[in-house]
Amino acid sequence: MKVVIINDEKAMHLIMKRMLTKVDEIEIVGSFQETTTAFSYLVNHEVDLIFVDISMPRENGLEFAKRLRESGRLMKLVFVTSYKEYAPAFDYIVKPVELDRFHKTVHRVLSEKL
Repeated sequence: MKVVIINDEKAMHLIMKRMLTKVDEIEIVGSFQETTTAFSYLVNHEVDLIFVDISMPRENGLEFAKRLRESGRLMKLVFVTSYKEYAPAFDYIVKPVELDRFHKTVHRVLSEKL
């Protein structure tokens, strides 16, 4: 499964990459700190799953998700956020990210691909 991480915090990139490398079926194909570059990448590349922060400068994760859907891209989105009230995505993970919770989300996505 091809995965992209979009988060304005460098520390979250390191944490998520460390967690994702423990899942054999995962290939991290992109890592971005803002949505503009990520969107340009996604227009030209096949991706199965995107982990995106909701609270980011310029375009937040919800705005990005809307723009992505309007462009016809149908990959799964998982919001990684500090706000529990957001749930319009395939799933959401509340920060601080816990390894067990993170793996449950990844395995849920993997099981639906089969």
